[in-house]
Amino acid sequence: MICKKCGNEVDKKAVICTNCGCKIKKPIYKKWWFWVIIVIVLIAIGSAAGSGGDDTSDKKPETSVTASEEKNEAKEISYEAVDLQTMIDDLKDNALKAEKTYQNKYVEVTGVIENFDSDGKYISIEPENADAFDFTNVMCYIKNDTQRDFLMEKSKGDTVKIKGKIKSIGEILGYSINIDEIE
Repeated sequence: MICKKCGNEVDKKAVICTNCGCKIKKPIYKKWWFWVIIVIVLIAIGSAAGSGGDDTSDKKPETSVTASEEKNEAKEISYEAVDLQTMIDDLKDNALKAEKTYQNKYVEVTGVIENFDSDGKYISIEPENADAFDFTNVMCYIKNDTQRDFLMEKSKGDTVKIKGKIKSIGEILGYSINIDEIE
């Protein structure tokens, strides 16, 4: 290593420069906590990218889909009624199995509104009588103004029934569902 004060070459394990007595500091990338922070940031970015909340790749532009096409498309989809607590328990028991069971499935779930996004992009729901210390929830992404208007009349703690497609599953972030219908 090189002393930043006098430019003298010092041993990489040295704490003080033998020439000027200046304290030798390790470069930040050689400190253990720097790499811990990098790993945490990368995991957070990967989780956010995999959440599927803003994924619009499979959405058609609104102008190209007529109301009759949407009705025909909705008739073809069969929603499986699933107990929300069962989904969360499955995730806690075995996230790998839960992903295999629920990924990209069309489900109908009933839950209590736990949180509203202030931008109107999603709500989170949890099972009725959920444990106050259980942070696993279901993020339900709002697709249109009709759904947003419906939710404007709701409050935290209200019960809703959601039909939609499960877009992503994670042991930390829970489930992400794109809402097709809400009542």
